[in-house]
Amino acid sequence: MTAYERDKNRYFNYGDSNGSRPMSWAFWNLVISMRDVGLFCEGISPNRHWRLKHVKAYFGIKGSKERILEQLNELYEEHILFMDLKERQ
Repeated sequence: MTAYERDKNRYFNYGDSNGSRPMSWAFWNLVISMRDVGLFCEGISPNRHWRLKHVKAYFGIKGSKERILEQLNELYEEHILFMDLKERQ
């Protein structure tokens, strides 16, 4: 089991202009990682301690930086579809 799969069931309250709502740590880390890998693909390091190997280990994925970004986008689409199905029930 990857850390991403474990964090799907861990929630925190995210506050924004719409109020406070629950969000899973897995989704939060997915969105942040998509941002960071996108910057890394453009040649920008998000911060001096950031490493692509940490993203690979957390999500359990392999490949080049471009392939990692594609896989993260696929995970995002799967999560959005899952949440849509969950809301319809």
